[in-house]
Amino acid sequence: MKKIQLQNQPPATPLPIVIAGALVDGKENYLTIGAYGVMSVQPPVVYISSMKAHYTNAGIKKTGYFSINVPSADLIKKTDYCGLVSGRDSDKSLVFSAFYGEKKYAPMIRECPVNVLCKVAKTMELPNNEVFIGDVVEYYVDKDCLTDNSPDPKKIDPLLLAGRSYRKLGRIAGTAFAAGKALIKKS
Repeated sequence: MKKIQLQNQPPATPLPIVIAGALVDGKENYLTIGAYGVMSVQPPVVYISSMKAHYTNAGIKKTGYFSINVPSADLIKKTDYCGLVSGRDSDKSLVFSAFYGEKKYAPMIRECPVNVLCKVAKTMELPNNEVFIGDVVEYYVDKDCLTDNSPDPKKIDPLLLAGRSYRKLGRIAGTAFAAGKALIKKS
């Protein structure tokens, strides 16, 4: 198969969409983020990357905390809205119902099936973005999104971003940490 070189860009793979929550001047604010990921499984460490101009960043820097909320596909309009408007101009605290866990440092979204409270461990400066690396300090999942006491992606029904379109999860392609075992040579 012939390869064609394109202009430098992020890989063309679906990205998870999350909504970051933070207190900005004492008020709940939310920002849709397409640049999110896991940096460590044990201990759990995640990151979000946000353009420097985003209003939410000020709250994260001031409090040292942010939440990550995983919206289900049925929240597409509210999720998209939170990425289209700024908290400087619109009161996004009214878009969702907030709840707080044991530590009341950042709002989490009741309507989202997965919620994670993070303490900023480090902030990295990029030319246009700030990357907030967070230690997971609290983790919540809707009870009806569990199978055998583990989060079930099919029940969570997360939104994915692929180019300029939102997508949903498809079928299972295989079992992680097992699909490649047949290729391991036995000595």
